[in-house]
Amino acid sequence: MNCSRCGVALAAGSTVCPRCGMAAGASTAPLTIEQINWLRVNAFGPPIFALAIIGGVALMFSCFFGQLLDRPFVKAFAIVAGLLLLGVLAAVALHVRNTWADLRAGVAQVRVARLADKRASAGSSGGRTYYAEFEEVGSVIVMHDIYEPLVVGRLYQVTYSPHTRKGWRVDAAG
Repeated sequence: MNCSRCGVALAAGSTVCPRCGMAAGASTAPLTIEQINWLRVNAFGPPIFALAIIGGVALMFSCFFGQLLDRPFVKAFAIVAGLLLLGVLAAVALHVRNTWADLRAGVAQVRVARLADKRASAGSSGGRTYYAEFEEVGSVIVMHDIYEPLVVGRLYQVTYSPHTRKGWRVDAAG
């Protein structure tokens, strides 16, 4: 069997294309302008925010701790802060890579799958994140209005972006 997006030959039993990440047996739908804009905002927003934070921290550090850098506590603080910033940059880079992968593809995957579970988790800013877990698709992040009517055990047609795991639409199948 060949991948329906890029045409590469898939090994027997493989569930995902090794080249483009397309799920075996999935069809595609072109991204809408709203979906493209959402992906663009999520590709550019976090790096700009992270760079602003890093610039602010660097400015504060140079103003307040520059003359104290020879003290052991300040050196240890600078090392820990630098490592934390590297971790944040790595997380932002991974997020941007996944978002750009979905943007470059230009399509969302569409699969029919059974809802295995749904859950909501509290976010750091007080909001909630809604997850729908589908058999053979995995977990996708959905909006509240999509999440609320879902019934565990039912079949749905799921339209999602595979790298960001963003669920765009979930419609009852059949």
